[in-house]
Amino acid sequence: MDAQLDIYKDAVVFITGATGFVGKALLEKLLWSFPQIKCIYMLIRAKAGVSPEQRFQNFLQNDIFQRLRSSFPERLKKISYFAGNIEDDNFGLHERDRDELCAEVNIIFHSAATVRFNECLNVAARVNSLATYNLLEMCTQMRQLQRFLYVSTAYCNPGRKYVDECLYATLPPVDWRQFLSAVKKIPEEYLNRLADYIKGPHVNTYTFTKSIAEQIVNSYRDRIPIVIVRPSIVTAAHREPYPGWIDNIQAISGIMMEIGKGGISSILGDKNLICDIIPVDFVVNAMIMMVHKAELGCISVCNATSGSTNPISWQRLGELTMKWSRIYPTRRMIMFPNFKYRRGALRHELAVWLLHFVPALLMDLRTLALGSKRRFVTPIAKKFRQACLAGSFFSLNEWIFKNRSRFYFKQLIDNGTFGELYWNLEELDYDDYVRRHVIGINKYLHREKFTVDSNKMQVTRIYWFWIFAHLCFYMLLVYILL
Repeated sequence: MDAQLDIYKDAVVFITGATGFVGKALLEKLLWSFPQIKCIYMLIRAKAGVSPEQRFQNFLQNDIFQRLRSSFPERLKKISYFAGNIEDDNFGLHERDRDELCAEVNIIFHSAATVRFNECLNVAARVNSLATYNLLEMCTQMRQLQRFLYVSTAYCNPGRKYVDECLYATLPPVDWRQFLSAVKKIPEEYLNRLADYIKGPHVNTYTFTKSIAEQIVNSYRDRIPIVIVRPSIVTAAHREPYPGWIDNIQAISGIMMEIGKGGISSILGDKNLICDIIPVDFVVNAMIMMVHKAELGCISVCNATSGSTNPISWQRLGELTMKWSRIYPTRRMIMFPNFKYRRGALRHELAVWLLHFVPALLMDLRTLALGSKRRFVTPIAKKFRQACLAGSFFSLNEWIFKNRSRFYFKQLIDNGTFGELYWNLEELDYDDYVRRHVIGINKYLHREKFTVDSNKMQVTRIYWFWIFAHLCFYMLLVYILL
Protein backbone atom coordinates (compact mmCIF):
# COMPACT_ATOMS: atom_id res chain seq x y z
CA MET A 1 0.00 0.00 0.00
CA ASP A 2 1.23 3.47 -0.89
CA ALA A 3 2.43 5.11 2.34
CA GLN A 4 0.95 8.46 1.32
CA LEU A 5 -2.48 6.83 1.07
CA ASP A 6 -2.14 4.41 3.97
CA ILE A 7 -5.04 5.47 6.18
CA TYR A 8 -4.50 2.42 8.37
CA LYS A 9 -0.90 3.18 9.38
CA ASP A 10 -0.82 3.45 13.19
CA ALA A 11 -4.61 3.81 13.11
CA VAL A 12 -6.81 3.26 16.15
CA VAL A 13 -10.02 1.62 14.95
CA PHE A 14 -13.34 1.25 16.77
CA ILE A 15 -15.79 -1.40 15.53
CA THR A 16 -19.34 -1.62 16.81
CA GLY A 17 -21.03 -4.97 16.31
CA ALA A 18 -17.64 -6.73 16.29
CA THR A 19 -19.18 -9.87 17.76
CA GLY A 20 -21.69 -10.04 14.90
CA PHE A 21 -21.32 -11.77 11.54
CA VAL A 22 -20.05 -8.84 9.44
CA GLY A 23 -18.18 -7.17 12.30
CA LYS A 24 -16.31 -10.32 13.16
CA ALA A 25 -15.24 -10.87 9.54
CA LEU A 26 -14.14 -7.22 9.30
CA LEU A 27 -12.06 -7.42 12.48
CA GLU A 28 -10.30 -10.59 11.32
CA LYS A 29 -9.55 -9.15 7.88
CA LEU A 30 -8.12 -5.93 9.28
CA LEU A 31 -5.76 -7.88 11.54
CA TRP A 32 -4.79 -10.26 8.74
CA SER A 33 -4.13 -7.77 5.94
CA PHE A 34 -3.26 -4.55 7.78
CA PRO A 35 -0.64 -5.27 10.46
CA GLN A 36 0.20 -1.55 10.49
CA ILE A 37 -2.98 -0.89 12.49
CA LYS A 38 -2.10 0.13 16.01
CA CYS A 39 -5.18 -1.02 17.91
CA ILE A 40 -8.78 -2.15 17.39
CA TYR A 41 -11.39 -1.38 20.04
CA MET A 42 -14.66 -3.25 20.36
CA LEU A 43 -17.68 -3.03 22.64
CA ILE A 44 -18.87 -6.09 24.59
CA ARG A 45 -21.85 -6.37 26.92
CA ALA A 46 -22.65 -8.93 29.57
CA LYS A 47 -24.94 -11.63 28.18
CA ALA A 48 -26.78 -14.59 29.69
CA GLY A 49 -24.86 -14.24 32.94
CA VAL A 50 -21.48 -14.16 31.20
CA SER A 51 -19.30 -11.14 31.99
CA PRO A 52 -17.83 -8.93 29.24
CA GLU A 53 -14.34 -10.11 30.15
CA GLN A 54 -15.27 -13.77 29.81
CA ARG A 55 -17.11 -13.11 26.56
CA PHE A 56 -14.01 -11.36 25.23
CA GLN A 57 -11.81 -14.34 26.09
CA ASN A 58 -14.30 -16.67 24.43
CA PHE A 59 -14.41 -14.35 21.43
CA LEU A 60 -10.65 -14.65 20.92
CA GLN A 61 -11.04 -18.43 20.68
CA ASN A 62 -13.57 -18.17 17.86
CA ASP A 63 -12.95 -20.33 14.77
CA ILE A 64 -12.61 -17.25 12.58
CA PHE A 65 -9.23 -16.42 14.15
CA GLN A 66 -7.73 -19.83 13.37
CA ARG A 67 -5.37 -18.60 10.66
CA LEU A 68 -4.30 -15.65 12.81
CA ARG A 69 -3.58 -17.95 15.75
CA SER A 70 -1.51 -20.17 13.44
CA SER A 71 0.44 -17.49 11.55
CA PHE A 72 0.32 -14.21 13.48
CA PRO A 73 -0.89 -14.83 17.05
CA GLU A 74 0.69 -11.58 18.25
CA ARG A 75 -1.79 -9.56 16.18
CA LEU A 76 -4.67 -10.70 18.37
CA LYS A 77 -3.11 -8.66 21.16
CA LYS A 78 -4.10 -5.54 19.22
CA ILE A 79 -7.76 -6.14 20.10
CA SER A 80 -9.01 -4.33 23.19
CA TYR A 81 -12.55 -4.22 24.52
CA PHE A 82 -14.70 -1.87 26.52
CA ALA A 83 -17.54 -3.17 28.66
CA GLY A 84 -20.75 -1.55 27.51
CA ASN A 85 -24.04 -1.89 25.68
CA ILE A 86 -24.92 -0.02 22.52
CA GLU A 87 -28.54 0.28 23.70
CA ASP A 88 -27.59 2.23 26.84
CA ASP A 89 -26.97 5.95 27.16
CA ASN A 90 -23.31 6.68 26.40
CA PHE A 91 -23.13 2.97 25.51
CA GLY A 92 -22.86 2.15 29.21
CA LEU A 93 -19.19 3.15 29.12
CA HIS A 94 -17.19 4.16 32.16
CA GLU A 95 -16.13 7.77 31.95
CA ARG A 96 -12.45 6.87 31.60
CA ASP A 97 -13.24 4.45 28.73
CA ARG A 98 -15.29 7.09 26.97
CA ASP A 99 -12.46 9.61 27.37
CA GLU A 100 -9.99 7.10 25.93
CA LEU A 101 -12.18 6.50 22.89
CA CYS A 102 -12.67 10.21 22.30
CA ALA A 103 -8.94 10.87 22.59
CA GLU A 104 -7.56 8.07 20.42
CA VAL A 105 -9.96 6.74 17.77
CA ASN A 106 -9.21 7.56 14.11
CA ILE A 107 -11.61 5.29 12.20
CA ILE A 108 -15.03 3.97 13.15
CA PHE A 109 -16.93 1.10 11.52
CA HIS A 110 -20.50 1.16 12.81
CA SER A 111 -21.93 -2.27 11.99
CA ALA A 112 -23.93 -2.96 15.16
CA ALA A 113 -27.58 -3.68 14.33
CA THR A 114 -30.46 -6.01 14.92
CA VAL A 115 -31.26 -7.63 11.56
CA ARG A 116 -34.39 -9.52 12.61
CA PHE A 117 -37.24 -8.62 10.29
CA ASN A 118 -39.89 -9.19 12.96
CA GLU A 119 -38.09 -7.39 15.79
CA CYS A 120 -40.37 -5.25 17.95
CA LEU A 121 -40.14 -1.56 17.08
CA ASN A 122 -38.75 -0.48 20.44
CA VAL A 123 -35.72 -2.79 20.23
CA ALA A 124 -35.10 -2.11 16.52
CA ALA A 125 -35.31 1.64 17.11
CA ARG A 126 -32.90 1.61 20.05
CA VAL A 127 -30.30 -0.59 18.36
CA ASN A 128 -30.52 0.64 14.75
CA SER A 129 -31.52 4.30 15.10
CA LEU A 130 -30.96 5.69 18.60
CA ALA A 131 -27.58 3.99 19.01
CA THR A 132 -26.44 5.51 15.69
CA TYR A 133 -27.43 8.97 16.93
CA ASN A 134 -25.63 8.46 20.26
CA LEU A 135 -22.48 7.27 18.49
CA LEU A 136 -22.46 10.25 16.12
CA GLU A 137 -22.86 12.61 19.06
CA MET A 138 -19.85 10.95 20.66
CA CYS A 139 -17.96 11.31 17.39
CA THR A 140 -18.28 15.09 17.55
CA GLN A 141 -16.07 14.91 20.66
CA MET A 142 -13.43 12.64 19.10
CA ARG A 143 -10.45 14.86 18.45
CA GLN A 144 -8.56 12.38 16.24
CA LEU A 145 -11.50 10.98 14.27
CA GLN A 146 -10.80 11.00 10.53
CA ARG A 147 -13.40 8.62 9.04
CA PHE A 148 -16.76 7.11 9.93
CA LEU A 149 -18.39 4.23 8.04
CA TYR A 150 -22.02 3.29 8.58
CA VAL A 151 -23.29 -0.15 7.54
CA SER A 152 -26.85 0.30 6.30
CA THR A 153 -28.90 -2.05 4.09
CA ALA A 154 -29.65 -2.04 0.38
CA TYR A 155 -33.33 -2.36 1.28
CA CYS A 156 -33.71 0.91 3.21
CA ASN A 157 -35.56 2.41 0.19
CA PRO A 158 -38.15 -0.34 -0.44
CA GLY A 159 -40.50 2.00 -2.29
CA ARG A 160 -37.99 2.48 -5.12
CA LYS A 161 -37.51 -0.02 -7.94
CA TYR A 162 -34.14 1.46 -8.94
CA VAL A 163 -31.82 2.32 -6.06
CA ASP A 164 -28.78 4.44 -6.82
CA GLU A 165 -25.72 5.02 -4.66
CA CYS A 166 -27.03 8.18 -3.08
CA LEU A 167 -29.09 9.48 -0.19
CA TYR A 168 -32.53 10.32 -1.44
CA ALA A 169 -34.16 13.61 -0.50
CA THR A 170 -37.42 11.80 0.24
CA LEU A 171 -37.81 11.64 4.00
CA PRO A 172 -38.94 8.53 5.90
CA PRO A 173 -42.59 8.43 7.03
CA VAL A 174 -41.59 10.33 10.19
CA ASP A 175 -38.93 12.91 10.99
CA TRP A 176 -35.98 11.24 12.71
CA ARG A 177 -35.88 13.79 15.54
CA GLN A 178 -39.53 13.24 16.39
CA PHE A 179 -39.07 9.49 16.08
CA LEU A 180 -36.14 9.39 18.53
CA SER A 181 -38.06 11.59 20.92
CA ALA A 182 -40.97 9.14 20.78
CA VAL A 183 -38.64 6.17 21.37
CA LYS A 184 -37.33 7.82 24.53
CA LYS A 185 -40.70 8.93 25.91
CA ILE A 186 -43.39 6.46 24.82
CA PRO A 187 -43.69 3.21 26.83
CA GLU A 188 -42.42 0.16 24.98
CA GLU A 189 -45.75 -1.64 24.54
CA TYR A 190 -47.45 1.45 23.09
CA LEU A 191 -44.55 2.20 20.77
CA ASN A 192 -44.65 -1.34 19.40
CA ARG A 193 -48.36 -0.94 18.61
CA LEU A 194 -47.58 2.15 16.54
CA ALA A 195 -45.25 0.27 14.20
CA ASP A 196 -47.82 -0.47 11.49
CA TYR A 197 -48.99 3.16 11.45
CA ILE A 198 -45.61 4.85 11.01
CA LYS A 199 -43.55 2.46 8.87
CA GLY A 200 -44.90 3.75 5.56
CA PRO A 201 -43.62 1.61 2.64
CA HIS A 202 -41.46 -0.47 4.99
CA VAL A 203 -42.84 -3.93 5.71
CA ASN A 204 -40.68 -4.55 8.76
CA THR A 205 -39.00 -2.65 11.57
CA TYR A 206 -35.52 -3.53 10.27
CA THR A 207 -35.59 -1.55 7.01
CA PHE A 208 -37.63 1.22 8.64
CA THR A 209 -35.16 1.87 11.47
CA LYS A 210 -32.18 1.56 9.13
CA SER A 211 -33.79 4.18 6.86
CA ILE A 212 -34.21 6.45 9.88
CA ALA A 213 -30.54 5.86 10.72
CA GLU A 214 -29.44 6.94 7.23
CA GLN A 215 -31.23 10.25 7.71
CA ILE A 216 -29.52 10.67 11.10
CA VAL A 217 -26.14 9.97 9.51
CA ASN A 218 -26.88 12.45 6.72
CA SER A 219 -27.51 15.23 9.25
CA TYR A 220 -23.88 14.93 10.44
CA ARG A 221 -22.29 15.14 6.98
CA ASP A 222 -20.81 18.60 7.63
CA ARG A 223 -19.36 17.64 11.01
CA ILE A 224 -17.92 14.17 10.42
CA PRO A 225 -16.32 12.55 7.31
CA ILE A 226 -18.86 9.79 6.59
CA VAL A 227 -19.40 6.99 4.07
CA ILE A 228 -22.20 4.42 3.88
CA VAL A 229 -22.11 0.80 2.73
CA ARG A 230 -25.43 -0.86 1.89
CA PRO A 231 -25.13 -4.67 1.65
CA SER A 232 -27.97 -6.71 0.21
CA ILE A 233 -28.47 -10.26 1.60
CA VAL A 234 -25.16 -11.16 3.26
CA THR A 235 -24.16 -14.80 2.89
CA ALA A 236 -21.21 -17.10 3.66
CA ALA A 237 -17.65 -16.17 2.75
CA HIS A 238 -16.46 -16.77 -0.80
CA ARG A 239 -12.72 -16.89 -0.04
CA GLU A 240 -11.83 -15.26 3.27
CA PRO A 241 -11.32 -15.98 6.04
CA TYR A 242 -12.24 -19.49 4.83
CA PRO A 243 -14.47 -20.56 1.92
CA GLY A 244 -17.99 -21.15 3.19
CA TRP A 245 -17.41 -19.58 6.62
CA ILE A 246 -20.71 -18.68 8.27
CA ASP A 247 -21.68 -18.20 11.90
CA ASN A 248 -25.34 -17.17 11.94
CA ILE A 249 -28.68 -18.37 10.61
CA GLN A 250 -30.16 -14.99 9.75
CA ALA A 251 -31.79 -14.38 6.37
CA ILE A 252 -30.89 -16.71 3.48
CA SER A 253 -28.33 -18.83 5.33
CA GLY A 254 -30.92 -20.05 7.83
CA ILE A 255 -33.32 -20.88 5.00
CA MET A 256 -30.58 -22.75 3.12
CA MET A 257 -29.74 -24.67 6.27
CA GLU A 258 -33.35 -25.70 6.74
CA ILE A 259 -33.70 -26.68 3.07
CA GLY A 260 -30.68 -28.93 3.55
CA LYS A 261 -32.37 -30.58 6.54
CA GLY A 262 -35.55 -31.10 4.55
CA GLY A 263 -37.48 -28.87 6.93
CA ILE A 264 -38.83 -26.53 4.24
CA SER A 265 -41.18 -27.74 1.52
CA SER A 266 -42.52 -24.44 0.19
CA ILE A 267 -41.30 -20.85 0.02
CA LEU A 268 -43.58 -17.95 -0.75
CA GLY A 269 -41.81 -16.17 -3.59
CA ASP A 270 -41.35 -15.60 -7.30
CA LYS A 271 -38.70 -18.00 -8.56
CA ASN A 272 -37.86 -15.83 -11.59
CA LEU A 273 -36.82 -12.72 -9.66
CA ILE A 274 -33.24 -11.84 -8.78
CA CYS A 275 -32.05 -12.96 -5.37
CA ASP A 276 -29.43 -10.33 -4.52
CA ILE A 277 -26.92 -12.12 -2.31
CA ILE A 278 -23.44 -10.87 -1.42
CA PRO A 279 -20.70 -12.96 0.27
CA VAL A 280 -19.54 -11.48 3.55
CA ASP A 281 -15.91 -11.10 2.42
CA PHE A 282 -17.02 -8.84 -0.45
CA VAL A 283 -18.93 -6.71 2.06
CA VAL A 284 -15.85 -6.48 4.28
CA ASN A 285 -13.60 -5.51 1.36
CA ALA A 286 -16.10 -2.85 0.34
CA MET A 287 -16.07 -1.41 3.86
CA ILE A 288 -12.29 -1.34 4.06
CA MET A 289 -12.00 0.47 0.72
CA MET A 290 -15.00 2.79 1.07
CA VAL A 291 -13.75 4.31 4.31
CA HIS A 292 -10.85 5.64 2.22
CA LYS A 293 -13.41 7.86 0.45
CA ALA A 294 -14.76 9.66 3.53
CA GLU A 295 -14.73 13.45 3.41
CA LEU A 296 -16.55 16.31 5.08
CA GLY A 297 -19.69 17.66 3.47
CA CYS A 298 -20.20 14.79 1.03
CA ILE A 299 -21.42 11.30 1.92
CA SER A 300 -20.36 8.59 -0.53
CA VAL A 301 -22.62 5.53 -0.71
CA CYS A 302 -21.80 2.01 -1.88
CA ASN A 303 -24.47 -0.54 -2.79
CA ALA A 304 -22.64 -3.76 -1.91
CA THR A 305 -24.84 -5.90 -4.12
CA SER A 306 -24.53 -8.53 -6.86
CA GLY A 307 -27.72 -8.15 -8.91
CA SER A 308 -26.39 -5.65 -11.44
CA THR A 309 -23.02 -7.40 -11.81
CA ASN A 310 -23.61 -11.14 -11.49
CA PRO A 311 -27.30 -11.88 -10.89
CA ILE A 312 -28.77 -15.18 -9.70
CA SER A 313 -32.48 -16.01 -9.58
CA TRP A 314 -34.29 -17.46 -6.59
CA GLN A 315 -34.95 -20.56 -8.70
CA ARG A 316 -31.26 -21.09 -9.46
CA LEU A 317 -30.25 -20.55 -5.84
CA GLY A 318 -32.89 -23.04 -4.66
CA GLU A 319 -31.84 -25.66 -7.22
CA LEU A 320 -28.18 -25.37 -6.26
CA THR A 321 -29.00 -25.56 -2.56
CA MET A 322 -31.00 -28.76 -3.04
CA LYS A 323 -28.33 -30.22 -5.31
CA TRP A 324 -25.44 -29.76 -2.91
CA SER A 325 -27.50 -30.55 0.20
CA ARG A 326 -28.21 -33.97 -1.31
CA ILE A 327 -24.56 -34.52 -2.26
CA TYR A 328 -23.25 -33.31 1.11
CA PRO A 329 -26.08 -34.23 3.49
CA THR A 330 -26.15 -33.24 7.13
CA ARG A 331 -26.68 -35.75 9.93
CA ARG A 332 -29.55 -33.51 11.03
CA MET A 333 -31.55 -34.23 7.90
CA ILE A 334 -35.15 -35.04 8.82
CA MET A 335 -36.68 -35.22 5.34
CA PHE A 336 -35.37 -35.33 1.78
CA PRO A 337 -34.34 -31.82 0.61
CA ASN A 338 -37.06 -30.78 -1.81
CA PHE A 339 -39.13 -27.60 -2.07
CA LYS A 340 -40.85 -25.28 -4.53
CA TYR A 341 -41.47 -21.55 -4.77
CA ARG A 342 -45.15 -20.60 -4.80
CA ARG A 343 -46.42 -17.12 -5.56
CA GLY A 344 -49.94 -17.67 -4.26
CA ALA A 345 -50.33 -17.36 -0.49
CA LEU A 346 -53.18 -19.92 -0.37
CA ARG A 347 -51.25 -22.55 -2.34
CA HIS A 348 -48.21 -21.90 -0.20
CA GLU A 349 -50.15 -22.33 3.06
CA LEU A 350 -51.74 -25.54 1.81
CA ALA A 351 -48.34 -26.93 0.83
CA VAL A 352 -46.86 -25.96 4.19
CA TRP A 353 -49.56 -27.80 6.09
CA LEU A 354 -49.54 -30.92 3.92
CA LEU A 355 -45.81 -31.20 3.29
CA HIS A 356 -44.38 -29.45 6.33
CA PHE A 357 -46.50 -29.61 9.46
CA VAL A 358 -48.15 -33.01 8.92
CA PRO A 359 -44.80 -34.83 8.48
CA ALA A 360 -43.34 -32.87 11.40
CA LEU A 361 -46.28 -33.85 13.59
CA LEU A 362 -45.95 -37.52 12.60
CA MET A 363 -42.23 -37.44 13.42
CA ASP A 364 -42.96 -35.93 16.83
CA LEU A 365 -45.58 -38.63 17.52
CA ARG A 366 -42.99 -41.24 16.62
CA THR A 367 -40.49 -39.57 18.96
CA LEU A 368 -43.01 -39.69 21.82
CA ALA A 369 -43.94 -43.31 21.10
CA LEU A 370 -40.32 -44.47 21.11
CA GLY A 371 -39.38 -42.34 24.10
CA SER A 372 -36.52 -40.84 22.11
CA LYS A 373 -34.52 -37.85 23.34
CA ARG A 374 -34.55 -36.22 19.91
CA ARG A 375 -35.79 -32.66 19.70
CA PHE A 376 -39.39 -32.13 18.63
CA VAL A 377 -39.66 -30.99 15.03
CA THR A 378 -42.99 -29.13 15.08
CA PRO A 379 -41.78 -26.08 17.11
CA ILE A 380 -38.77 -25.77 14.79
CA ALA A 381 -41.07 -26.01 11.77
CA LYS A 382 -43.20 -23.17 13.15
CA LYS A 383 -40.14 -21.04 13.77
CA PHE A 384 -38.83 -21.34 10.23
CA ARG A 385 -42.30 -20.86 8.78
CA GLN A 386 -42.39 -17.46 10.49
CA ALA A 387 -38.88 -16.70 9.22
CA CYS A 388 -39.92 -17.53 5.65
CA LEU A 389 -43.04 -15.37 5.91
CA ALA A 390 -41.01 -12.46 7.32
CA GLY A 391 -38.68 -12.67 4.32
CA SER A 392 -41.41 -13.16 1.71
CA PHE A 393 -41.44 -9.43 0.87
CA PHE A 394 -37.92 -9.84 -0.50
CA SER A 395 -38.68 -13.02 -2.44
CA LEU A 396 -41.83 -11.55 -4.00
CA ASN A 397 -40.22 -8.28 -5.11
CA GLU A 398 -37.14 -7.22 -7.02
CA TRP A 399 -34.92 -4.15 -6.92
CA ILE A 400 -32.21 -2.92 -9.26
CA PHE A 401 -29.26 -1.69 -7.21
CA LYS A 402 -26.80 0.41 -9.15
CA ASN A 403 -23.18 -0.23 -8.19
CA ARG A 404 -20.65 2.16 -9.66
CA SER A 405 -18.43 1.78 -6.60
CA ARG A 406 -16.98 -1.37 -8.13
CA PHE A 407 -15.02 0.80 -10.58
CA TYR A 408 -13.58 2.77 -7.66
CA PHE A 409 -12.62 -0.50 -5.96
CA LYS A 410 -10.92 -1.77 -9.10
CA GLN A 411 -8.92 1.44 -9.32
CA LEU A 412 -7.74 1.15 -5.70
CA ILE A 413 -6.83 -2.51 -6.19
CA ASP A 414 -5.02 -1.99 -9.50
CA ASN A 415 -2.95 0.98 -8.32
CA GLY A 416 -1.78 -0.95 -5.27
CA THR A 417 -3.61 1.10 -2.65
CA PHE A 418 -5.48 -2.02 -1.59
CA GLY A 419 -3.70 -4.68 -3.62
CA GLU A 420 -4.42 -7.34 -1.00
CA LEU A 421 -8.18 -6.99 -1.47
CA TYR A 422 -10.52 -8.15 -4.25
CA TRP A 423 -13.86 -7.26 -5.80
CA ASN A 424 -14.14 -9.65 -8.76
CA LEU A 425 -17.83 -10.33 -8.17
CA GLU A 426 -18.48 -10.83 -11.88
CA GLU A 427 -16.26 -13.94 -11.76
CA LEU A 428 -18.19 -15.58 -8.91
CA ASP A 429 -19.26 -19.12 -9.94
CA TYR A 430 -22.52 -19.67 -8.07
CA ASP A 431 -22.44 -23.45 -8.47
CA ASP A 432 -19.09 -23.69 -6.69
CA TYR A 433 -20.05 -20.96 -4.23
CA VAL A 434 -23.26 -22.67 -3.10
CA ARG A 435 -21.31 -25.93 -2.79
CA ARG A 436 -18.90 -24.24 -0.39
CA HIS A 437 -21.81 -22.54 1.37
CA VAL A 438 -23.54 -25.89 2.03
CA ILE A 439 -20.28 -27.41 3.27
CA GLY A 440 -19.79 -24.33 5.47
CA ILE A 441 -23.27 -24.74 6.97
CA ASN A 442 -22.48 -28.34 7.89
CA LYS A 443 -19.05 -27.43 9.24
CA TYR A 444 -19.62 -24.16 11.08
CA LEU A 445 -23.31 -24.31 12.01
CA HIS A 446 -23.96 -28.04 12.41
CA ARG A 447 -20.41 -28.63 13.70
CA GLU A 448 -20.03 -31.73 11.58
CA LYS A 449 -16.73 -33.09 10.31
CA PHE A 450 -16.82 -33.03 6.56
CA THR A 451 -16.07 -36.06 4.39
CA VAL A 452 -17.23 -36.67 0.82
CA ASP A 453 -19.10 -39.88 1.66
CA SER A 454 -20.43 -38.76 5.05
CA ASN A 455 -24.11 -39.42 5.74
CA LYS A 456 -24.74 -40.92 2.26
CA MET A 457 -26.61 -43.92 3.69
CA GLN A 458 -28.82 -41.59 5.72
CA VAL A 459 -29.87 -39.51 2.74
CA THR A 460 -30.52 -42.69 0.74
CA ARG A 461 -32.86 -44.03 3.42
CA ILE A 462 -34.64 -40.68 3.70
CA TYR A 463 -34.95 -40.49 -0.08
CA TRP A 464 -36.72 -43.86 -0.36
CA PHE A 465 -38.91 -43.05 2.61
CA TRP A 466 -39.81 -39.79 0.83
CA ILE A 467 -40.72 -41.73 -2.33
CA PHE A 468 -42.76 -44.24 -0.32
CA ALA A 469 -44.63 -41.47 1.55
CA HIS A 470 -45.53 -39.74 -1.72
CA LEU A 471 -46.80 -43.02 -3.22
CA CYS A 472 -48.95 -43.63 -0.17
CA PHE A 473 -50.32 -40.10 -0.33
CA TYR A 474 -51.25 -40.34 -4.02
CA MET A 475 -52.79 -43.79 -3.52
CA LEU A 476 -54.89 -42.41 -0.67
CA LEU A 477 -55.91 -39.44 -2.82
CA VAL A 478 -56.98 -41.76 -5.67
CA TYR A 479 -58.89 -43.98 -3.23
CA ILE A 480 -60.77 -40.95 -1.81
CA LEU A 481 -61.62 -39.56 -5.25
CA LEU A 482 -62.80 -42.91 -6.62
